[in-house]
Amino acid sequence: MLVSVIIPVYNAAPFIGKCMESVLGQTLESLELICVDDHSSDNSLEVMSGFTDSRLKIIHFPENKGVSAARNAGLDAASGEYVYFLDSDDWLDLDYLEVMCAKAEDSGDDVIVNSNYIEEFPESGKRALSSRFGFVEDEPGYYPMDVIQNRFPPVVWARLFRRRFLVEKDIHFPPPFVRNGTEDIFFTGLASSYHDKALVFRGPYYHYLQRQESLLHQKDLYFHNIVSFKALHDERKTRNLPTEGLRLFYGGTVILDTEEKFDFAKSFFSEIAPEVRRHTPLYAPLDLFLMEAVLSCEDYSVFKARFNPNISISFIRNRMRIKP
Repeated sequence: MLVSVIIPVYNAAPFIGKCMESVLGQTLESLELICVDDHSSDNSLEVMSGFTDSRLKIIHFPENKGVSAARNAGLDAASGEYVYFLDSDDWLDLDYLEVMCAKAEDSGDDVIVNSNYIEEFPESGKRALSSRFGFVEDEPGYYPMDVIQNRFPPVVWARLFRRRFLVEKDIHFPPPFVRNGTEDIFFTGLASSYHDKALVFRGPYYHYLQRQESLLHQKDLYFHNIVSFKALHDERKTRNLPTEGLRLFYGGTVILDTEEKFDFAKSFFSEIAPEVRRHTPLYAPLDLFLMEAVLSCEDYSVFKARFNPNISISFIRNRMRIKP
């Protein structure tokens, strides 16, 4: 078996059929498809069971455990030389896996990155191609991990992993308190801890469905980025892996609308502030503004008095008040 494709599935009945068809119809036939049903309450399991391909394996959870547990279960069941993670509402160009595996075979690398994807907007019928991200346009190239981290999203679906590498390094998805689609930060960050550089190329397209109700449109998303970075930072320290010179968080549109969120962010920022300040070129202005704004407030009441809980809006307003 050349590649194991793992799809976590939760209430994805309208989408999972198209997603699975894009895998089972790949020009690369040497694959297994592992779908992990995370106790869906719709008919996702029925849709998946309607496929009769012998390469398909379905795992059903008797209770909901979350996307990390689903992906970890798929990884435990995988037998392929390579592992690829796909989201249940997205789909692949039909030669996607063939090209990914060929690049991995030619390079001998444990992790490779395909920076091509298309954002699909079904409501408007519009599509958006991924940008160049500052990478090579045609020929593949090797880039340091900190460069990849700063230029390209930390999504698992843009990466192909050698399974032996994941098993030997015990790379897994994080505990369930990391959620809202930010689990990828932990996984790709942990994997990159064992590599100085990685191959980046522009290949066939991943089709990334943009839905208003999807995880990536929930207001807690960017706060959970911080939660995921904190879990990754703790894991690196537990494993005695370096944290110096790495981007330890990013701000995004963080909404610190509760005291609990503020206290969590302040505790983490207090821990990493010395490293961040030594490596400010790694961070965007919004990142640094967020950290310093939180650290400047002794408690949440002071923070609320000084800043909009949507800290990105506060940042923009501050920038607008600064005269050149």
